[in-house]
Amino acid sequence: MKVNSLIGKIISLIKIKGDQVKLELILKFSNFLALSILFFILAILSLLMLIFLSFGIAVVFNEFLMSSYWGYFIASAFFLLVIVIVVWMSRSRKIRNWLEGVIIESSYKKNP
Repeated sequence: MKVNSLIGKIISLIKIKGDQVKLELILKFSNFLALSILFFILAILSLLMLIFLSFGIAVVFNEFLMSSYWGYFIASAFFLLVIVIVVWMSRSRKIRNWLEGVIIESSYKKNP
């Protein structure tokens, strides 16, 4: 009789622990999904801002240089330089190492 009671308590404890793990996974996934949606929206808005800002800067350069196209070349050269820097950083794995650190830190952070 005591063995059956003990087995029942162990089974209920395992079920409770399984539910707890499931809830923790749901919490972590919902945090990840919320941050992903926020990042996506911010990325789209930042891209739009960057496009309009680059057109504005190119027009200012065109007015300053009294040309109808040199400003666009200068703005394009700046973005080419940014692309080269980002590619260099990705090849040197600096971005990956930073992301690994952020993910590891956030996965071990306890929620209040």
